[in-house]
Amino acid sequence: MPIAIQTQKITGSGSGTFAFTGTVGPFVYALSYLNWQTQPPNAQIQNIGVSLQVGSDAEADSTTVIINQTLLMDDIDTSSSYTYVTVVAWIGSDDPSGLVMQNQHGIPVDQMSSQVAQEPLPTSYPPVYAVAAISGFSYTFAEDDSDFLSLGVGVGVTYPLTSRTPAVSAVAGGIWTGDSAFSGTVDAAVIAMTPEGTGLGLGLAYLPNVAPVTQTVGPLPALGGASVASAAYLLQSFWPQFDPTLDPTPDLSQICFGVSPTSVMLNEPDVGEVTAVSEQGLQDNDYNGSGTTVTAANALVNYLLVECS
Repeated sequence: MPIAIQTQKITGSGSGTFAFTGTVGPFVYALSYLNWQTQPPNAQIQNIGVSLQVGSDAEADSTTVIINQTLLMDDIDTSSSYTYVTVVAWIGSDDPSGLVMQNQHGIPVDQMSSQVAQEPLPTSYPPVYAVAAISGFSYTFAEDDSDFLSLGVGVGVTYPLTSRTPAVSAVAGGIWTGDSAFSGTVDAAVIAMTPEGTGLGLGLAYLPNVAPVTQTVGPLPALGGASVASAAYLLQSFWPQFDPTLDPTPDLSQICFGVSPTSVMLNEPDVGEVTAVSEQGLQDNDYNGSGTTVTAANALVNYLLVECS
């Protein structure tokens, strides 16, 4: 099965060009890593998020995918802030049998609810796998100058109860706590595989530690223990928070979540296994002007491991 996976670093509100060896068919794109730094001192944040959009056909040929990125956070240092974006693509002129991939945008969330994407994604048969990863989000506090306490984004997949034929839909949830209510949207990359599909492995990695963590996953059953040709960790959910008892509330200086592709080792320590280092954190480097570093009280994160043989 001609599946290809590429991950690239995109700095600020820039773009990434993903060049493949053949014609790109269906594909999805998602966040593997984000590292945001604010402009000191005392960053004020009413808006936060990242938007990923596919470049126009005029910008790319049939073997290339261009992803344009917009960082939405107030007082962000665009020269020091970046993401790693992963594209998972089917390479070939014909659509794949048993593999469905699509990005779904604008799933509404707020502090009271989560919602499902508006349009179900049809599948030929009930899927063996149906998963999602974060491909963007945009949150807004109701008032200016609201204190920042925690931030959460999460996506998953559900089966539409009203559908008469096999289908899946992305579902999203979010949290952003401070001095006022928030509302926003979340974007999701959906991957579904029915029994006809082979060659793409999907696994979950749960790494809740604040400090960098090394984890080995695999071999994944879908690949039957085969040697891994390429792999990426896609963010499914993350949630850091400052200690809510701190007064005054710390000012955000950095958010860091994800797995850098430079830390991913294929077929290590054994064939079919993938080892990677997860990084996560939320911090203020100048708490109340004292120079004290305040880090997240916790920083939970879940990953979707995507690999192909």
